[in-house]
Amino acid sequence: MFGVRDRRLSLLVGLLFLPFALQLLGWADTPLGGGPCGPIASERLLLEQPQAFFYAQVMLWGISLLLADGFFILMLAFMHNGMVPPAQARPFVLLALVVSLFTASIYLLDRTLGLPVPSPVGWLLGGAEPVDVVGVLIVLVLLGQVVLSFGWLRTSAGRSVA
Repeated sequence: MFGVRDRRLSLLVGLLFLPFALQLLGWADTPLGGGPCGPIASERLLLEQPQAFFYAQVMLWGISLLLADGFFILMLAFMHNGMVPPAQARPFVLLALVVSLFTASIYLLDRTLGLPVPSPVGWLLGGAEPVDVVGVLIVLVLLGQVVLSFGWLRTSAGRSVA
């Protein structure tokens, strides 16, 4: 799948693309909800919902970085005829692990506790944002990325260049 011969790395590349695709589904105004980057309601001013806007942007950056990371791993596979050397893929898989863990943590904290946000009058403590189906799917994919990245890093530590 995706031109990568390592099955787990190929699955990871697919999972790196999936959050952005699911967010596009959220922006399409489906009944499943707006996803982590789409909680901004059009009937309310942005000044009335700084937490939703701020953390929507943070999560958008996170899933965009994961998408770019997936493209870098895919390009490595194309340059090496499908066999990505573990030493070259390791930094990108580590980046995927860190970014997906950070993005999932921000989503879970924002949806359960509420996080402080910057505003023109200082930092405000907001309440928990509502949860939707697209957001839950994206968090499950992000947690799957964490598990798969950690497993790949653990097993590839002893492998040399193939």
